[in-house]
Amino acid sequence: MDFKNWLKEKMEEKNWNQVQLARASGVSQAAICRWLKGEREPDISMLQKIGRTLNIPDWELLLIKGIVNRDVFSLDEDDIAIPILSSKVPCGIAENDFDAYTVGYEIFNKSLIQMKTGKSYQDKIRLFIVRAKGDSMIGKGITENDLVVFSPDLQTISGDIAIVELEDFGLCIKEVIFQDKAVILKSANPKYDPIILIDKPARIIGKVIMHVGYH
Repeated sequence: MDFKNWLKEKMEEKNWNQVQLARASGVSQAAICRWLKGEREPDISMLQKIGRTLNIPDWELLLIKGIVNRDVFSLDEDDIAIPILSSKVPCGIAENDFDAYTVGYEIFNKSLIQMKTGKSYQDKIRLFIVRAKGDSMIGKGITENDLVVFSPDLQTISGDIAIVELEDFGLCIKEVIFQDKAVILKSANPKYDPIILIDKPARIIGKVIMHVGYH
C-alpha cells in the first residue's frame, strides 16, 4: 500500500479530517492535502509528527515508507508481528495477495497466539488483523476499532466467529452456522437480523482466533 492510502486509512480509523490532523500534529493542512493527493510525501521529521499524533511506532512508519525492510527489525524471540489489513480489501482477492493491503503491524507474544490457536509458531500458520467496524458483534465483546486476529489456515466450524466475504458488503465479522444446505451468518446484536445464504455460498476468509481493544 502506498503512503497516501495508508494515511487515509489511519485518518478514517480515528474519524479525523485534514483540519483535525493538522491541528493535532502541528503539520500544515496544505502539506497533508498534498500527501493525500500523492503529490508529495513527508520527510522523516514530518512523518514522526504524524506518527506521534496517530500513536504509530517509528518502525511501522519506516516500513510503510519503504525506508527499511521488515527483516531489519529484531523482535524479541518470543514476539511476532502480525500485519493489519486495510478496510479496503476488495472482494475476490486471493488470500496470498493480502500482504499488498497491509497498513501496519501489531506485535503479539507467540505464547498467546499458541494458546489461542492450539498451534505453535513453528507450524507457520498465516495470521492477519482487521479492525472491527460497527456494533454488530458487540455481544461477543467485539467493538468498533478492535483488532481482530484471524487465520485463513484454521478450519471454521459451525459456531465459530469468522471473517466472511459478502458480495454486497465486502469483509465482515460474523458467527458462522452451518445448517443443512444453508449457511447462516449471525450477528451478536439483536438489532441485526441473521444473513441466510442458500444459493450463494459464503466465502470464509479465515477463522477469528482473538480480538483486543483498540489503543
